[in-house]
Formats: sequence, C-alpha cells, structure tokens
Amino acid sequence: MNTITIPKNLIKNDDLVVIDRMSFEQIFRENKELRLAIKAIMDGEQSLLLGKTRSFKDFLKAKFPEYAKNH
Repeated sequence: MNTITIPKNLIKNDDLVVIDRMSFEQIFRENKELRLAIKAIMDGEQSLLLGKTRSFKDFLKAKFPEYAKNH
C-alpha cells in the first residue's frame, strides 16, 4: 500500500477531495461540454445584440428553398 502525506493546511479548510480517476475524467468531460454550451449561448446572445441573426423564415429560404416556397 502506498502512503502519502497531506499537508494540514489542505485538510483544515476542507479543500481536499479524493475521487477515483474514472469519476474525475467523467466530471471533467461533462464540465468541458457545459463550458462549450455556455460559450455557444454567449456567442448567440452577442450576435443577437449586434443584429447578426436572421429570422427562421430567412433561414428556411437560404437552407431549404423548396420548403420555404411551400410555406
């Protein structure tokens, strides 16, 4: 068994958390996905404020012209 020494200043303030590697990697991945989603939302809000967005109807005309003609 391996023994490690933990400094008392880490233990006093409840700053030390020990979890297994698999759990850490899962939390890290989820956190990364959340950060990317928040960034996308912030970018969208910025585009909206700057008037760089378009209506859904304009989107349909650009991406699906055959559908937009029927509706």
